Amino acid sequence: MAEFDCLYSEVLLTRNAWEKRKLREITEINPKGKIPEVFRYVDLESVKNSSIISSKIETKQTAPSRAQRTAEIGDVFYQTVRPYQKNNVIFLLHSSMPYVFSTGYAQLRSNMNSFFILYLVQTDGFVNDVLNRATGTSYPAINPTHLATIIVCFPKIVSEQNRIGQVLEHLDNLITATQHKIDALEQAKKALLQRLFDQSWRFKGYSDPWEKRKLGEIAGIFDGTHQTPNYQSSGIMFLSVENIQTLKSNKFISLEDFQKDFKVSPRTGDILMTRIGNIGTTNVVKSTRPIAYYVSLALIRPNDAIDVYYLNYAINGLSFQRELRRRTLSVAFPQKINKQEIGKSIVDLPSPSEQIQIGNLFVLLDNLIAATQSRLSSLELLKKALLQDLFI
Repeated sequence: MAEFDCLYSEVLLTRNAWEKRKLREITEINPKGKIPEVFRYVDLESVKNSSIISSKIETKQTAPSRAQRTAEIGDVFYQTVRPYQKNNVIFLLHSSMPYVFSTGYAQLRSNMNSFFILYLVQTDGFVNDVLNRATGTSYPAINPTHLATIIVCFPKIVSEQNRIGQVLEHLDNLITATQHKIDALEQAKKALLQRLFDQSWRFKGYSDPWEKRKLGEIAGIFDGTHQTPNYQSSGIMFLSVENIQTLKSNKFISLEDFQKDFKVSPRTGDILMTRIGNIGTTNVVKSTRPIAYYVSLALIRPNDAIDVYYLNYAINGLSFQRELRRRTLSVAFPQKINKQEIGKSIVDLPSPSEQIQIGNLFVLLDNLIAATQSRLSSLELLKKALLQDLFI
């Protein structure tokens, strides 16, 4: 972040008066150009899937009928059909390979700093202007004529354009690198879940075979209330399947209803597992406060000899997940698994000390993933703030 801090300080020291112009006065919109003899034809999906380089090489004779626009280094693209909706890709072309794009994009070419233009079209003001000018219901879109009339602000001093572009480019690089780190950690977790629980990887000093036990033999299994709750504005927090990731909810029931309906309720060290609709997603209860829960969740309470974190990750392993799928009532809608069938599912059980080793490893890995995701969220919030603060 040190380099980012320096760049941002330089931007603050070089703020000057900005000008207002229509977009068509500072950019060439949707330039067509001459189709080259050999080129790559690319569309939004190839960009989304990072397969732009591996896209098919075309010639004038084989060019798709939709191939209309040539692209140059520094061109900025974004989708104009359903603009700025979720997963909308906004990108700046870096490669010198001849590319030809189909329609359905806004393509902006400018003598100004390309990164400044890239981030200009992501500002709230520009996005709102595009959405306000978009026409259509099922597939709203903005046409080039309307796009061209949007008023934009920009600094006259080229060095200020460059510095703003550099700051946000550096921040985007940090965001991308952080996302790549999350992806790598999640892939590592996936590999460990497979290798540790099929015992192809073992901790040093452990070689004894694992025991196979039914889950119901090593843990108590309970389900929540089958009744539609009488929700209150405060009281005992009430969890359902959609709360499994955080074990937090803004729904509550009264203490009276809780005492009446819950003979067994979650406590610290229990596992909650989804059993209706989404089946087999778990989380370990850490709260010391009373919790109520719906029938869509199963409460798993390990025996004292079982490490709760080992069991939590064992349930997420391929072998146990296959057990759950095999026992799921697939003809039901939504799909569900009965409490008794959960208890019949087989768990591979190592010695208590090996359980602790495995459980601790995954806890550390999940904490690292969570910390990296928190950093990513902070960087994305910072970018959102800078897009508002740096652009007048």
